[in-house]
Amino acid sequence: MADYLTVTALTKYLKRKFTADPYLQQVYLTGEVSNFRRRPRHQYFSLKDDNAVINVTLFQGVFNQLPFELTDGMQVNIIGHLDLYAPSGNYSILVDKIMPDGVGALALQFEQLKNKLQTEGVFNQLQRPIPKFPQKIAVVTSPSGAVIRDIMTTVQRRYPIAQIFLYPAVVQGKGAVPSIIKQLQKVAIQDYDVLIIGRGGGSIEDLWAFNDEQLARELIKMPMPIISSVGHETDTTITDFVADQRAATPTAAAELATPMQLIDVWQTNVDLQGRLTTLMAHRLQQMDERLKRVQSSVVLTSPARLYEGVSQRLDIAKHQLEQNFQQILSLKQHQLALTNQRLIPSATQKLVQNRQKFGQLVNALNLVSPLAVLARGYSVVTQDEQVVRTVDALEIDTQIKIRVADGDVSAVVTEKRKNNEQ
Repeated sequence: MADYLTVTALTKYLKRKFTADPYLQQVYLTGEVSNFRRRPRHQYFSLKDDNAVINVTLFQGVFNQLPFELTDGMQVNIIGHLDLYAPSGNYSILVDKIMPDGVGALALQFEQLKNKLQTEGVFNQLQRPIPKFPQKIAVVTSPSGAVIRDIMTTVQRRYPIAQIFLYPAVVQGKGAVPSIIKQLQKVAIQDYDVLIIGRGGGSIEDLWAFNDEQLARELIKMPMPIISSVGHETDTTITDFVADQRAATPTAAAELATPMQLIDVWQTNVDLQGRLTTLMAHRLQQMDERLKRVQSSVVLTSPARLYEGVSQRLDIAKHQLEQNFQQILSLKQHQLALTNQRLIPSATQKLVQNRQKFGQLVNALNLVSPLAVLARGYSVVTQDEQVVRTVDALEIDTQIKIRVADGDVSAVVTEKRKNNEQ
């Protein structure tokens, strides 16, 4: 009877074969990255060619050290070892090192960073002009290289009155980027007219510090214009794209930072002075001629003639105003006469009507007048200025006053009697 293996036993056997086989401890593979999708930690994708596919595991520590951005479809070379994952039964290559195939990793990283910054518009942010007559020039470079010597020699020859301030930095190797950034931060707080940053020629590895993204973003923050002089004329770095001006050599950088030679500056100033003197003399001559024309003008020689035309126009305007006033006055008088002709008959008729109405009202008032009643033989009895209306209002021996039509009579009550009493 045959002995059957468990799946676990077979898988353990195969895993041991993978891990023990010396030919599988370091495998060199080349192929195309497939099904790559970035994950938070470890990366899992496939490596394929025309006829086969193998799983790839890229742990976080190796992935974080990649000097380029891994993308789907990229052709890469991988160094790693094979292993079998027991729970799924799948085998894969665990990456120890990965690099682009056909192009150097640094060159690829350079292109990727360049495209990134260009898309952000970083290369268009610094477009500042270089001052024509700088007083203070800051230089960030190695203190022992030929760069600073070439810059100092050129400035001394062309424009010796400019001051050069060296900020020594490591320009190659692992500590170059922190060193350069530290010196840039010192320069930024000073009042410099222009900054030169650079180093001599070398390989792409030697110049790699000047392709750093952090350094590029630090340069963007610098308050003064920047001249980049990194490597030879054929070398190009990210710093060159970020700077306001790029110089092929340190000498060219110093020439960009300074005007023409001092003797030429002096001659230019002499020429400008001569042109200014000629211009001022011509201007003074023009002003003198203008002054003479003004002095000989009618305004100053015969000022009274200025008022002749004005006086005539004033007389004409006054005469016209008087005529207009007379016309308006005549028109208003005529309108008043027409109004009076219509108003007097109407007012007279209205007066007659009012007099008739007044007479009617007087007659009606006389009919109810107390005086008219008295005139017909009636009288009014009052006591203490109050009209006596009833017998009960009076007492015997009370003093009363009787008013008749033509006067008053004083009397004393001696007897009183109501109408219904006998």
